[in-house]
Amino acid sequence: MTYPPSGPGGHPQGGYPSGGYPQGPVPPGPPRSPWSSPAVLVAIGAGVLLVVVGVLAALLLIPADDESADRDSADGGKPSASTFTSTVTRPAETTTPTTATTTATTTTTTPPPVRPTPTVAGADWQGFTSGPRCNAADDPAVAVGQTARSRVVICQVGTQTGRLYYKGAAPEGGIELQFPTRTGDTFEARNGSVRYLVSPTSLTIVDGGAVLTEEPMLAYWSLPG
Repeated sequence: MTYPPSGPGGHPQGGYPSGGYPQGPVPPGPPRSPWSSPAVLVAIGAGVLLVVVGVLAALLLIPADDESADRDSADGGKPSASTFTSTVTRPAETTTPTTATTTATTTTTTPPPVRPTPTVAGADWQGFTSGPRCNAADDPAVAVGQTARSRVVICQVGTQTGRLYYKGAAPEGGIELQFPTRTGDTFEARNGSVRYLVSPTSLTIVDGGAVLTEEPMLAYWSLPG
């Protein structure tokens, strides 16, 4: 088959017509959609705008309390706590210097009592330094006497005036007797039936009505009675 066809059904001999295709009615185009109409588009745009405006108005008109309630419901029903920060400014404190007060403490020292010194050689205010002598450190001697063979001391108990004891020493030994009595310058101590009499003149030892010994005093001293 040759082209262009030369038989029946083809174009007529002589080629294409010089005037183009013969004129005839123009076939109709595809149908237009009703949504492409300008009026419809304007109406759709206006509707969308109204919806947007309505949503915005509804959001603006919702009360704040409802908003908080909605948030509380979303958080499990617990209201959120508000935190307030408060700044307090205190005035500067004035420091007052502390004045140290020195209190002078006066200690009163009681001087030791004045002890009279016996006029008997080898004796002090408590008796003979080599014995006999008073027992306690604060017991003073109220009488001291010495014979050729004996030494005697009458002591007072501390500051208890009238409470006395007798101490004597001789080659045979020593003796201590409680509660001697005083008559003037004479002291008498008892040991059962035996009495020891100490005076400025002698040491006399008496048993009942018999004098056992009488020794003249070589030295004697006593406090005023």
